Amino acid sequence: MNRFKTYFFKLTIAMFAVGLAVSMTPVSRAEDQPSGQPAATQPATASQPTSASQPTSTSQPAADTQQRLQELENEVTALQSAIASLKADSAPSMKTAAYAQPASGVASYSPGSLAQDAAAPAKISIASLLGPVTLSGFGDFYYGYDYNHPENNSAGLRFFEAPTNGFAFNMAELILDKAADATSAESRLGYHISAGYGEAAKIINGSDVAFTDGSNFYVKEAYVSYLAPVGKGLTVTVGKFVTNAGAEVIESNGNWNYSRSILFYYAIPYFHFGAKAAYTFNPKWSVNASVVNGWNNTNINHDFGGQSSGLTYGGTVTYTPNMKWSVAENYYAGPIIDAFGSGSKTLNDWRQLSDTVIGYTPNAKWAFQVNGDYVYGPKFYSGSGCGDAVVSEATGCVGGPAINYWGAAGYLKYTMSPKTNFAVRYEYFNDTDGYAGVLGGADGWAQEVTGTYSYNLTSALLVRGEYRYDVTQLPIFYTGSRNVKNQNTAYLSFVYSFSSANLK
Repeated sequence: MNRFKTYFFKLTIAMFAVGLAVSMTPVSRAEDQPSGQPAATQPATASQPTSASQPTSTSQPAADTQQRLQELENEVTALQSAIASLKADSAPSMKTAAYAQPASGVASYSPGSLAQDAAAPAKISIASLLGPVTLSGFGDFYYGYDYNHPENNSAGLRFFEAPTNGFAFNMAELILDKAADATSAESRLGYHISAGYGEAAKIINGSDVAFTDGSNFYVKEAYVSYLAPVGKGLTVTVGKFVTNAGAEVIESNGNWNYSRSILFYYAIPYFHFGAKAAYTFNPKWSVNASVVNGWNNTNINHDFGGQSSGLTYGGTVTYTPNMKWSVAENYYAGPIIDAFGSGSKTLNDWRQLSDTVIGYTPNAKWAFQVNGDYVYGPKFYSGSGCGDAVVSEATGCVGGPAINYWGAAGYLKYTMSPKTNFAVRYEYFNDTDGYAGVLGGADGWAQEVTGTYSYNLTSALLVRGEYRYDVTQLPIFYTGSRNVKNQNTAYLSFVYSFSSANLK
């Protein structure tokens, strides 16, 4: 406001000076003479020389006055411009207007722009309404074809995509997620809930003794997490969560191939129920430790063989030396029920799983991955109430040597464009003692090779075509009602995904 008063005072003085200069201009200027009297008729005084010997007295003052007038007019124009700028700064509504500075230096405003900016409301989206919470999900459908035409229309060595020779509903899933972060004390608490329906949901429910009702609905994960202010941040999670082991996941759109590997179904668990803690030291190293109710157990149950009879302990170490390489080592160990001895005595042995995943991405086109699993520890018990071996008075049963099974899978993916890629998987699984049940309890091996072509029809719809060949040491696949050693299958799948983070 003081600046405004100063400029106004200067403008007043300038205008007064202009008026004074005009009033003091000599009347001898030719343009100021009355029109009825020519300048040449004015007589000269005796003391005044003639125009031939001395310049006319009125020519120099007229030029000086004209220059001063021009300078004063320029100053008035500059002061007016400055006053306009001060008004713009002092008016809050002007700050949102389309303010333009022309070449002349005088401020101007685009007509109507002020009203348009003031009337524009803030844009509302689903993402803004949910805030830090993300709602996402997917639907997975496919058509399967088995060249063996099994009479039960079920492909061997797979569960989620076992229904064949027709259309099938793999799974639909909804996910509600709020990640824990360190922006405030309240935001350190996060949660994650995912629920699904379909063939995959029924299989996972069937693996959990607490939920053997054959329902097609399941809660895949339900946990809370807290980012504790320890070092760079220690994330503690409690509830039901998927396993860290393996190169593949339950959601088909998270894998390079559509069908799951033998390792995914037979070598590792689907989920755990318990607690875990994760810490990232730096971009290269991170660790994870867990205490859970065994494999695929919501509750520890002592009534079923092969189930956890106590807590299982797990650990994960991840090393990422650079953008091209990554290595993850997972280890789980805990007691399980191998058999029931005389007097309903529970016989326990520790089952131990070592799972290794190595990834290599040399460039944007090529990606490679290797997954290896080794399980060691359980025993076959026999005797009275245990099977068909000698009875021991001390234990009620006699156990054989510790059994093991192992397998490895190699993956290759070639990305042809942002929309399409081709992936190949080969794996070998050796159920040395028949414990994993790959060959129905018999000893032997199984192999498979799979080729998958993926195309993103839109950003939300993934279409895949896949061909897979399986071969086993023993005939376990049906062709009609007869058993054979190999199987050829083909799939055409459609996976639709969405996330509130991408919705307008």
